[in-house]
Amino acid sequence: MAIEQPCRIVAIGDIHGCAHALDAVLAAVDPQPDDTIVCLGDFIDQGRETREAIDTLIALSQRCRVIMLKGNHEEMLLASLGSESAKNSWLMYGGVQTLNSYRFCGDIDVIPAAHLDFIRSCRDYYETDDHIFVHANYLEDAPPEEWPEYVLRWSLLDAPLPGPHMSGKTVIVGHTEQRDGEILDLGYVKCIDTACYNYGWLTALDVTSGQTWQASRWGVLRESPKEPKPQRWPLAMGAD
Repeated sequence: MAIEQPCRIVAIGDIHGCAHALDAVLAAVDPQPDDTIVCLGDFIDQGRETREAIDTLIALSQRCRVIMLKGNHEEMLLASLGSESAKNSWLMYGGVQTLNSYRFCGDIDVIPAAHLDFIRSCRDYYETDDHIFVHANYLEDAPPEEWPEYVLRWSLLDAPLPGPHMSGKTVIVGHTEQRDGEILDLGYVKCIDTACYNYGWLTALDVTSGQTWQASRWGVLRESPKEPKPQRWPLAMGAD
């Protein structure tokens, strides 16, 4: 008799248009219909394959449950739709690479409506019985529905660090680049933005078992990821 495998919740850090890394990580994770994949935002910009990454994520949503969170880069893109000044700012922070993935030197109208709708569908946060998932940061003494947009999408996980959340749940975040390629694990909060587009790794984390998968921007799996380093300061290198 086959042994029933429990469903998993797997968080994926900032993809930033690195479709080859995303493909490699998903092939290693092998999502099943009962699994939940939580993408922590910033799946666009910086890398060269935003179009391909979004196509992959849309296809993935037909295989299992996919929760997409809005990062600061998705916020910048959506703001660009109605503001020329916002668009100019977005282009400086990775928007050019996103547009080039659709058509070299294209304007924002080259992004298909289906992809824009997919980005608009992103959530501010996702909460389970044991975890809270958010792109950037959190307030320890307030429920997530009260966290300001700046905290949700822009605030770095930097000193002075927040303490454990009032709910007792573990918070899973991206956004603050860990440029040594290692997960920041403080027990009550874990940061899995390991700087894929910036020659680091794309990280996926099974939040229950602690199993990790990492791949480079070229789609090469990391053979022996190191154990997360507890109790160290994050490498806050800017809101990339």
